Amino acid sequence: MLVLLLALLLGTVCCIPRGADPKKANLYTGSQFHCGDGSQSFPMEYVNDDYCDCNDGSDEPGTAACSNGSFYCVNKHFKGQLISSSRVDDGICDCCDGSDEMGGQCSNNCKELGTHTAEAAKKIRREQAIGFQTRLAYVTDGKTAKARRDQDISVFATEEETLRAELEERQAYKEQVEGPAKEAKETAKAALEKVEAEKREAGKEKNRAAAELELGRIDKDNNGEISADELLDYGKSEDSLLPYEEVAEMVEGGEIETATIVDMIQTQIQNKREEQERFDAEEKKKEEKRAKKPRLRDIVPTPAPDENSDEELWGEDGKIIEKAPLDEFDVDLDDLGDSEDDYEEMEDEEEDESQDPAPIRNTVEYDPETQKLIEVFNEAESLYNEAKSRHDGAKRQLEDVQKLSNLDFGSDEEFFVLKGQCFELRDDQYKYKLCPFDRSDQDGTNIGKWDSWEKGADGVNKYNVMMYTKGNSCWQGPQRSTRVDAMCGPENQIMSASEPAKCEYAYVFATPAACTKVQDEDEIHDEL
Repeated sequence: MLVLLLALLLGTVCCIPRGADPKKANLYTGSQFHCGDGSQSFPMEYVNDDYCDCNDGSDEPGTAACSNGSFYCVNKHFKGQLISSSRVDDGICDCCDGSDEMGGQCSNNCKELGTHTAEAAKKIRREQAIGFQTRLAYVTDGKTAKARRDQDISVFATEEETLRAELEERQAYKEQVEGPAKEAKETAKAALEKVEAEKREAGKEKNRAAAELELGRIDKDNNGEISADELLDYGKSEDSLLPYEEVAEMVEGGEIETATIVDMIQTQIQNKREEQERFDAEEKKKEEKRAKKPRLRDIVPTPAPDENSDEELWGEDGKIIEKAPLDEFDVDLDDLGDSEDDYEEMEDEEEDESQDPAPIRNTVEYDPETQKLIEVFNEAESLYNEAKSRHDGAKRQLEDVQKLSNLDFGSDEEFFVLKGQCFELRDDQYKYKLCPFDRSDQDGTNIGKWDSWEKGADGVNKYNVMMYTKGNSCWQGPQRSTRVDAMCGPENQIMSASEPAKCEYAYVFATPAACTKVQDEDEIHDEL
């Protein structure tokens, strides 16, 4: 047993048959062989006799007799390997030590492979060590950020609660004063509408009386009827209130009715009155605007330079400017005219060109008591709006921090530093972009939004697979999604991108955040 144990530890095959797996060395001890499945027992001489006796093929590890058997390549200086027994002595070298082919026809290149593999493994461990050191910095940054977020949440929550209480208080006060103000406004509005209705009715009566007088001008023979000639003569007069075209159309139609003529004249009178009111309002507006502007005569002019002064004036070219007496400037100040009036006239013309005539609207003038109620409500509403703006801002700030805090950045917050960054990979066809905890793109097309970490079969989150779902829909297909396999690497980069199935994408993403501590050389089980 001690010899067998040493053989296993040293990777030798001195005491077990050719092709036997060292892990099953106990099958090949003693004088009797027992099949691995326990189905049969027979003398040890039956092993590797090129005849398959056991159903599991365990009696022929070094021949091709059993189709379901396995041959173990020792591959000293490299790593052991199990191959199918069907590949034994088939003329093809499968084991790097050539043990699967009898007669020494295969060369042993295990040492070269072992050296190459060892160097590659060392390189990987070095990169993992670099990545792990970076991960430690990521963990520090992530935990610091989490502590700051937790503190911000506490501060923002307190601030939001305080502002919410203030908002509720101001809302209650606004609702309290809103009722009386609204009721007073409605009462004043109803009174105004009544006055306006009475004014409109009085205006209609005034217009109708004026129309009746104008009708007397048309009915020249005072017989109470309007003839076609009378109507046409009126339409041709310069001070006619009715356009000649309308008059001629009425005569041509043969429908000359006194009531219709009165209505037409009344409408024209009302139009002219509104036009005059609009003009008067515009003039008043201009007068008020002119009154607010400084008049030219009030502007103190800059005093002219003293001709007798010895002060020298210098030009931009660095030369002295020679002074000339004022009488050399032949200008008659009287010819300048009334510059102030000209200025105001020009300004009025500019206003006329830039502004369209606005219709005259009646403005409500409230009694002092109603006006006071309105002012109280307006102030309460303003204070409420200010409080609401502050509260909404604080609430959004709190929700943003809470949303960020709810993201799973790993067991040690090691993936936090990836948030807000994007990484790209361009292949022969597309440009892929990965923005961790946000989205995945292919040439600008959304192929997935951050969903969650994929848990292992045991339900535990290993933090090695990111899932991005609910991307843009494919043509007559499902919504696009992306699976991201995170692997250890010295820097953050997309290693590969593919589409293994329609609308389903796969990335391999290297990041220091996925690195774990590398074992020391003497802790690593080396199979070489």
